[in-house]
Amino acid sequence: MKKYVVTLVVILFSFCAVAADEEGAFNTKGAAKRSCSEFASTYSEQGSKTYLYGGWLEGYITAFNALQQKTFDITPWQTTELMLLMLNKHCTDNPDQKFLDATNIMLQAFLPTRMSTRSDIIEMSINDSTIYIYQTVLDMTVEALESSGYNIDTESSDIAFNKSYVEAITQYQRAKGIAVTGFPDQQTLVNLLLIKPQIKR
Repeated sequence: MKKYVVTLVVILFSFCAVAADEEGAFNTKGAAKRSCSEFASTYSEQGSKTYLYGGWLEGYITAFNALQQKTFDITPWQTTELMLLMLNKHCTDNPDQKFLDATNIMLQAFLPTRMSTRSDIIEMSINDSTIYIYQTVLDMTVEALESSGYNIDTESSDIAFNKSYVEAITQYQRAKGIAVTGFPDQQTLVNLLLIKPQIKR
């Protein structure tokens, strides 16, 4: 977990923060008024106050989705826990930055993999485990796997139950040294969609 988060943060926070209006001035509420150092301190305690940041983040993302053009969901697969983890790493390295600025930088980095229109939610089950994932995100993983040299039977109309897809995910996870689940889980999606893929040898 630590390894892929550190690698991802390097990519995410190479982007510049965005401003809200022509002059870059706007009023802030709640966690937006806090500094990165305050957030990092709260996160390290893993107490109830951490959930306040999570709640603010979810509300901010909802507003972002509503106001950003061509965006149905800026975070179609990223969990709140994952985003807080990434923000903590960035804020630990940049304690003087505003928590709001760190959040905007992260969302800018997510733009290339945002979901621009509504998509069906697919139920994917392996043995006794089940996950739910947008069809659009599933399609993104197929493209990323194929770009990395993995073969998938794309003639199948139901990728989620395609044996070649599960095998490709499993092989990819083994190659990356991450937990082998056969699912496009958080660790796998970070590597597939946010870290530049390497061609399979």
